[in-house]
Amino acid sequence: MTTRAPTNFTTQFPELGTGPIDVGPYRDPDYFEREKAAVFARTWLVAGRDSQIPNPGDYFVRDVPTFDLSLIFVRGKDGQIRGFFNACRHRGNHLCVENSGNLRAFTCKFHGWSYNLHGELAGVPDEESFFDLNKSQLNLIPVSTDMWQGFIFFNLESEPDQSLEQHLGEFGEALAGYPFHEGSARYQFRGEIKANWKSMVDSFTEIYHVPFLHKCSISDTLAGPENPLGRLLDIRLYGPHKTSSITSNKNYKPWPVQGIAYEFAQSGAVTGGQGTKEGLPPGVNPTKKDDWGLDVNVIFPTFLPVIGPGMYFTHQMWPVAVDRTVWEMTGFVAPARTAADRFIQEYFLVELRDAVLEDMNTVERVQSSINAGVINEFHYQDNEIALRHQNHVVNKCLNTFESRVAAE
Repeated sequence: MTTRAPTNFTTQFPELGTGPIDVGPYRDPDYFEREKAAVFARTWLVAGRDSQIPNPGDYFVRDVPTFDLSLIFVRGKDGQIRGFFNACRHRGNHLCVENSGNLRAFTCKFHGWSYNLHGELAGVPDEESFFDLNKSQLNLIPVSTDMWQGFIFFNLESEPDQSLEQHLGEFGEALAGYPFHEGSARYQFRGEIKANWKSMVDSFTEIYHVPFLHKCSISDTLAGPENPLGRLLDIRLYGPHKTSSITSNKNYKPWPVQGIAYEFAQSGAVTGGQGTKEGLPPGVNPTKKDDWGLDVNVIFPTFLPVIGPGMYFTHQMWPVAVDRTVWEMTGFVAPARTAADRFIQEYFLVELRDAVLEDMNTVERVQSSINAGVINEFHYQDNEIALRHQNHVVNKCLNTFESRVAAE
């Protein structure tokens, strides 16, 4: 039996360096405010899936905790999906208080102002009592909205510096064609974690921890005797985005209940890589290795589609303070056709939940040490290259944005 050799990924990208990384950005409130302005206020972020609003009049509300904002995404009568700030133009009341539904028009429950599905102001009670009211200037405030592979993206800038296509670049092209649409059934975990948003992204983008932190949960399925140190299979950098390919243990022998789930699974096991590896786009398992288990993709800054053979789930982080992050994990599976399908989905959901709880406990402990000043720098090894890349990209974003502001 051979053990996976060291890969030396980091030295292929000299701009990332190999030295220690300052932990200041993980605990400095001023740095956090700079990140909000330079990154989150002007970058394309994910609101949800088009399958959430399949019919005209269907809508859902997306809260943006980072800025204490509420947005509405609705499918119009013309089939187009549009985004608006969830605020009546009269006094700012939220138009939608339910998380989702179907409406013919948006009507404010405060004073009855109403808007059609295109966001146009349609009705004002006692309109004649207003002074020079120009209804055409009081439509709902739109939010920049675009689509990629069924994902609904938004940008808080009215005129973004980059289109969504430009933002995704080669990454978007490499993953185009993956059957995201087949995962039309959703489940979700959500919570506020006492950790910096970068720590949250860090936790899911390296496998170095898997043989140790997850030794009683998923270590044997992803690492195993041929990769006992959790070395990456591959990493691809696409500007600010990246894809980390993780191994699977081809010789893994499931324990009894898990074996039943594997035997009857119609798609992939969340942690075991049991689905087909054929017909995938070039950006999925880019090395096309047989011992591939899954890809952890990062759409900068905080959207992580985790793709395996026959399954996918996502992580999304919403920073609310330098040491607090709202985290959402959403799983996408094909609708269960039988009781066996339903059992399988629930089994893998619990398996994934247990592994993620191990991650969440750890990042909160790490943040405690950072806040207390116990450590002042991180020491990354080669298989933590994704963490080093994130540090590089965030610093670059801040420097570019602040230099532009200073020049204006």
